[in-house]
Amino acid sequence: MDVSFKGINNIKILKKQYKQFGTYQSLNNEYKQGEKFYTELKISAKLTDDAQGKDLSDYLKRTPAMFINKDNPDTVEFHLKRFDVPEDKVKQSTFKLNNKDLIVNDDKKLPLMTFLARLTRESSKNPELSENQQRCMKFANKSIHKETVDYIENR
Repeated sequence: MDVSFKGINNIKILKKQYKQFGTYQSLNNEYKQGEKFYTELKISAKLTDDAQGKDLSDYLKRTPAMFINKDNPDTVEFHLKRFDVPEDKVKQSTFKLNNKDLIVNDDKKLPLMTFLARLTRESSKNPELSENQQRCMKFANKSIHKETVDYIENR
């Protein structure tokens, strides 16, 4: 579905869920094996500056150059891969932005994470998106929030 919400246009959301047996690190740092439940989201959008906001300018200002698509600087392609192990309350996420690994390991990436959190939060309230698409955006927003808080608390 293509939508326009402020300067966030042509939002596309793909979701894939599956389970896989594997090794994971528990909350008390033990290595365990078990079923991991994966959720993958791919979110793409075109950003613009318009009368309601400067989404493209904000994105370009907050984003380290390596994450900006050189051919299409107005394009955001965000990939979230998260696995959950419910019985151990383990949740682990990885992120990619424009096909580059996005690891929150320094303060320079915090403005970008703030932008991605705003993008997913605003999109989750967009009435032009289906309920399922809104849930996907909320899921992405919670994962972004958790990763950012974990980084801030552990630095």
